[in-house]
Parts: sequence; C-alpha cells; structure tokens
Amino acid sequence: MSSLYQSMIAAIEQSITPLAGRLGQQKYVIAIRDGFTAALPFMIIGSFMLVFIFPPFSADTTNSFARGWLDFSQTYREQLMLPFNLSMGVMTFFISVGIGASLGRQFQLDPVQAAFNIGAMIRWLDFNDTWLAAEW
Repeated sequence: MSSLYQSMIAAIEQSITPLAGRLGQQKYVIAIRDGFTAALPFMIIGSFMLVFIFPPFSADTTNSFARGWLDFSQTYREQLMLPFNLSMGVMTFFISVGIGASLGRQFQLDPVQAAFNIGAMIRWLDFNDTWLAAEW
C-alpha cells in the first residue's frame, strides 16, 4: 500500500506540479487571485455573521443559552442580515476592482484607471446582460 501511495505522489509531483506552477504564473490567474485576496475580509465578515444569524442549534433545544440565541436571531433576523448583505455586495465590487488593479500593474498601466475600467465593464455587462436577447 505504501508503494502505491509513493508512486501516486511521484506521478503527481512529476506531471501535475509543473503544470500547476506554470498556470499559477499566468497574468490573468494572478489577477483573479489578487482580486479574491482583496475581498477576503468581506468574505470573513459575511461568513461570520451567518453564524449569528443562523445559530447551530435545533429549534427544539432546551438549553437556555441556545434558546436565547435562537430567539434573538429570529427576532432580529432582518437587522442581522444587513451586515451580511452589505459585506457580500461590497465583496463583489472589491473583487472586480482588485482584478482590474492587478491587471493594470501587470501591463504597466495605471492601476486605478484599470480598476475603474474593468469595474465599469462588469457593471455594464451585469446591467445589459439581456439587451441582445430582447431584440431577438
């Protein structure tokens, strides 16, 4: 069993690792990585809020702490969803701006202008995603 595992690891190291290394050095993959890295704090905040909004207890629990948490989250669910919705909405904006700024730096362009350009393009595509279909 150990030799099978060792041979699989060796095959992965010889064939897949160099391919993944070359793929990871491509400009567009680096830009996507940078965009998601810029949005990571918003992902963490939004995900953390979900724990408070939807507690990990069943509805028929008898524990007083769990019951209080459940009642609180059900009573104030709309107010508690506000930080989650804001962080997820801002996250999409930060991802697009981060991708644009990273591509701008890699192509020796102004990162702010590149971030604005890609952000405007993404918003335009999001707004006009069905304008051609409406004509047909």
